[in-house]
Amino acid sequence: MTILKAWFDASFVIPDPVVPNHRGTALVAYTGPDAGSLTVGGELHKVAANIAMGRNFAGIHWRTDYSESLTLGEEVALGVLEEQQATYNEGGSFTLTKFDGTTITI
Repeated sequence: MTILKAWFDASFVIPDPVVPNHRGTALVAYTGPDAGSLTVGGELHKVAANIAMGRNFAGIHWRTDYSESLTLGEEVALGVLEEQQATYNEGGSFTLTKFDGTTITI
């Protein structure tokens, strides 16, 4: 997810979010209380958390593997981004928000 946050504007608010209907056959407008404030970064964090928790639900990981897997994956991704920075066409640096809420500039 960290690589995706580097590629996309994580603060971008998703316009007109949708969810599946009760039968799963069509998409309908999402009308939850946060409908106007869903961001790309927030949704990527949810996906990462769901993947990590899914391994716990399946009984194939310890509870601490959830938090540690997010941290480890993020550190590996940040290392790759830093290592490959010289090859980016855009040049310069970019900033992204880590899972703990801090920002980092690469």
